[in-house]
Amino acid sequence: MAITHTIPKQHLVLIFVIAFTLRALTFYAFTSQGERYKQADSADYHVAALCLTYGVGMCRPDTGEPLFWRTPGYPAYLVPFYKAFPPQGYQFNDAQTAQTMSLWFQIFLSSFIPLILLYLALYLTQTVFVAYAVAGIAALHLGLVLASGYLLSEGIALLPCYLFLYFFYRSLSKDKTPNNIKLVILAACMLALYTWIRPMGNYIAIVAMLIILICTGNNWRVKAKKIALFASCFYLLLAPWYVRNYMHTGHLFFCPMFGAYLNSFCAPRIVSNVNNIELLDAWKILGSTAQQQYLEQKPEYLARGVHLPKEFVCGQIAWPIFLGFPLLALYDWMREVFKTAFDLYSSQLVAFVQGCFFYDPLIEYLSVKYADCLYNTPMTLFMRLIVYLELLYTILLWIGLIGGLIQCMIIPCIKRFKVSEDIKNMFTLWLGVTPMIAAAMFMTGGFGYARLRLPVEPLMLILSISYWNYFVITKYGKGKS
Repeated sequence: MAITHTIPKQHLVLIFVIAFTLRALTFYAFTSQGERYKQADSADYHVAALCLTYGVGMCRPDTGEPLFWRTPGYPAYLVPFYKAFPPQGYQFNDAQTAQTMSLWFQIFLSSFIPLILLYLALYLTQTVFVAYAVAGIAALHLGLVLASGYLLSEGIALLPCYLFLYFFYRSLSKDKTPNNIKLVILAACMLALYTWIRPMGNYIAIVAMLIILICTGNNWRVKAKKIALFASCFYLLLAPWYVRNYMHTGHLFFCPMFGAYLNSFCAPRIVSNVNNIELLDAWKILGSTAQQQYLEQKPEYLARGVHLPKEFVCGQIAWPIFLGFPLLALYDWMREVFKTAFDLYSSQLVAFVQGCFFYDPLIEYLSVKYADCLYNTPMTLFMRLIVYLELLYTILLWIGLIGGLIQCMIIPCIKRFKVSEDIKNMFTLWLGVTPMIAAAMFMTGGFGYARLRLPVEPLMLILSISYWNYFVITKYGKGKS
């Protein structure tokens, strides 16, 4: 299937200009003031960028310890700006000029996102209205606007992520031409680039190969070839970092974040519930235990000439707790996934007002976050208007998703696919897209918040608008005529 509609160049230029203008104004007038672009993880990226800038690689110059927690993609993006505008010292705000210039370029690049999503939506739906609606919403989307001006990896990572989605879904065509092979390679390359910046791409790759297995016709040889080509390209591009980590530790891994996440977020909540103690106390106990065991095991690793990632020790402590109370762990995990799905990006505005935007709390409750956004936290009338507009957007988005799930997935299965050709096509769309959305959401169970759904929110938007377009606009229009 090819894109059969031509988008006028002046429309593309207009969408880009709107996206760039809104992002630039937001950064200039708001995010750049008081270093609001410094979020919870920004300091880590600053340290890694300094290490790369001063030629010591992804290793701390003071201890010689390699950095494992962060992958080098985003720090590498910052390096040219740190070299062009050398920091005056080692503190975060000593690199303010370099950071600001890097963010301006990041804003420019991120302004192309609505154009990528326009073509993604146009390919998946073959509907011009849906494509323009997705692009328009993406140009104005609060989460995308704010992310473009943060010193965080999303600002850059979303570009290859959305390009991956575009090339990947085009590669699912049954076409056997060389162009289809090229699309598989491009999809793998874009996902690898995304993974260098945000390691979650490793999990998305597994889901992508499962989707190829499900959605690429009935020819098993074609399925196997596509999966083999995708996997080989993807892992070959990531191989240098796997090799680097193996040389440093004797273990083959890309990023050991899972152990640290479990020990920082999931395990303390379980320990707090089981032992009826304060969450902060549970967090301190597990952190102290991890530090103690790290110091006990470290000499053994050093004697072998390798390093021990502290994240491994965190995993050794957290996994037995997590697996020891599986129902409680699953409940806690899914609660955070639910929070990712329904959290408002406006919560970041609340964090700005409250002055807590540069760190993450140990736990957040969705009901409290909604109350803070809608009425609890004093804020300007303009900010409150943004909150209520986002709430309206969220309600319409989920009505479309729930309605589409019923009409496009559940009813066709009940009727054994004795439905119209349009519904069959929409079923195919949902079948290919929902596993990607569900998998990306499920990965956020450590600590959920709105920003973590950005990689797949365009897919959610495409499905929702497709429902509104077909079942509300088209059907209603036919009924009135």
